Order: sequence, then C-alpha cells, then structure tokens
Amino acid sequence: MTDQPLYAGHYRVRITPPVGTFLMGYASRTQPSEGVHDDLYANAVALSDGARRADAARRVVLVALDVCSLEVSQGRRVQEAIAARTGLAPNAVLLNFSHTHAGPLIGRVGSDRYDEDAFLGVLAGAVEAAAGALEDLAPATLATSSAPADVGLNRRERTAEGTIILGRNPEGATLGEVTLWLLAREGRADIALWSIPMHGTTLGGENLQISAEWMGAAVREVEEARPGLVAVFLQGCGADQNPYRGERSFRQVAENGRRAARAVLMALETLKPAGALPLVNVAREMPIPVDGGGTSPAPIHGLRLGDVALVGLGGEAFVEYALHARTRSAASSTMALGYTDGVVGYLPTAIAYEEGGYEPNAYKVFAAARPWDPALEGVIKAEIDRMLADLGVAR
Repeated sequence: MTDQPLYAGHYRVRITPPVGTFLMGYASRTQPSEGVHDDLYANAVALSDGARRADAARRVVLVALDVCSLEVSQGRRVQEAIAARTGLAPNAVLLNFSHTHAGPLIGRVGSDRYDEDAFLGVLAGAVEAAAGALEDLAPATLATSSAPADVGLNRRERTAEGTIILGRNPEGATLGEVTLWLLAREGRADIALWSIPMHGTTLGGENLQISAEWMGAAVREVEEARPGLVAVFLQGCGADQNPYRGERSFRQVAENGRRAARAVLMALETLKPAGALPLVNVAREMPIPVDGGGTSPAPIHGLRLGDVALVGLGGEAFVEYALHARTRSAASSTMALGYTDGVVGYLPTAIAYEEGGYEPNAYKVFAAARPWDPALEGVIKAEIDRMLADLGVAR
C-alpha cells in the first residue's frame, strides 16, 4: 500500500441524438424516434494514483454511455479516439453501456437503419467526457456500500407447455441489490458509482421517445436528493433480468427509477471506508467456444481500487456470472458488469441451452451471427477467476 491518495475526476456530456434517429433494442420497432423524453449522457470517471502523472498505466477512465450497446469494433474506435485525445493507452479506457432500449440504433453495423452519424456523436461525447474527467482529477477517498433493490426480476418464465418465454420468473436467479462505490472529494462533487443488473426495457417496442430509461430516472432522483453528488450508473450482468414493465409506460419508468434511487440513497447512509490503492487495470479477450468448433474473442476488463474490484464482460451476461464473481472475489466489494468495451451477444449459462428460449438463440442479431457452444459457461467462469487472480483479489 501507499500513503499517496487516489485521484478521481468526473465529466458529463450530453449525447442525445437528433429526433428522427431510429432506436435500438426491439426488432419489431420500424419507425424512427418522434421526440425526446429525457436526455442521454456520456459520464466519464477518471482515476489516477498521481495528480497529473504522465504515466498512462497509472491512469484509467471509465466511460458510461446511455446507449443500448456497441459492437466490439465500435468500442475499439471509441477507446482509440480517447487514447488519441488523452495519451492513455486504449486498454486504459473501460466502456460500459447502460442498455437503454430507448437510445440510438448504433450497434448493428450493416443494418439498413444503422446510423453512423449517431454513432459518431456518441464517440465525440465519450472523448469529450474522458478528457474533461482527466482535467477534473482531485484527491479522493473511497467508501463502499450496498442495499436491497427491487427493480425487477428474472425474466425466463417457463410456460405450462414447458417452453421458456420472456416473462416473469420469481424463482429464477437474480441479484436484488445495488452495489455502491463513493469517491468523496473535498471541494468538488462526490462521485457515486452504482450498479444494479437489470435490462433497460420498462418501455416496449412501441415507444418512439428517446430516453435513458429507469437508469436515467434513478440518476436524476439521486442527484436531486443529494446536491453536490454526481451519480454514475454502470450496467451489471442483467441479460436474464427485466424491470417491472407491465404498463410499458413512462410512469413505470419513473417508478422503477424511484425504486433504484431509494436503494442508492439507503446505501449512501451505510458507507464503509475502503482502501483506494493500488490502482490495477487489466484488459484482454476471452475465447468463447463456438458451436461446431473454434472460438470467438470477447472482451473482459478488470479494475481494482485497493480493497474493491470490478470485472466487466463484453456481452449480455446472465446474472449467474455476477453471482460467481462475487463468490470468488476476496475484495470487500465487487462489481460484476456486462455490456463492457463491446458486446458480442448474449452470454447465457449452459442450462439455458437445454431449456431454450430467446437468449441462447438470439445470436443472429449480433455481429458474430454464430451460436455459442454451451461449454461457454465454464470458460467464462474460468476467465473471471483468472481476472480476479490478476487483480490480486482471488479468494
């Protein structure tokens, strides 16, 4: 350990696309957006073990984007653009996508509705946010907490006929809590990094309004309740989790956001101090086995701040992977994220392939367009274990 403090910075940039941009997340939606319900943002959090050190290995930037997802090649373009602007190495940029299904259609290159201009707007916002966060670096202390969060539930429902549909499964695996890391800074806004693993799908395909969904509603509520604090949402392993969505309305978006905000505010009342250094960043690819032989690469990104650790997977990961990471981590607080650096497709569990349903068969809408081998579960869990070991927090 070192007596040198962690430095943290934050910057937020609006990335709302023009009205008329097609929205991403529902294949059934064939009409362009008709308005803006609430704005989308790029939130960047810069971390350094020195105030303004030139050593890029000692600086990391997390960029949280209010978009559904980006493909891996697009994630690399964003990372490289940030690197060119800031001098960081591309792998020192960790991207995370909120997975709002009311954001621009920018993640299906080759689609006749793919909007390169909208993607370039997101890229520019990410670069500006990252540069601004690095300029905002200030000494910070770290504290962590968690609290129960009731925003939704497992969505893999078994019908009377035995098939799996996207519905409600109260008995299915879930992670009903918020994980919170608070970076407190004297004289500047405190930064609350928080995560709940849950789809951004309160609204259905009939919605044509741009929105950051329940996640954005929660951020607004938290910041209104706690002036002097900025809230940054990081999307977890919520591929098999849906928010409460019976109404498919903005009233329900607000209610889900209120539920999440209550959990964040509760966690802010029970903070425990944590060591913030060393700062360790590890980014690489994991080999996902493909049905019929061979493998296909997917991102995995790890970050350690002293006593706490983050592992991000580059796909729509089932919540079981978050539960595994938390079990295998010796860190005092562990965030397990999906939708990180780029999305290769759903990352289900082996049993999901036996059960069937949407997620194991959704590969056609992703860039790889190839089904995974059910052995992927063992591979991903082994890669999580390896990442925790590399971060120095394996149990």
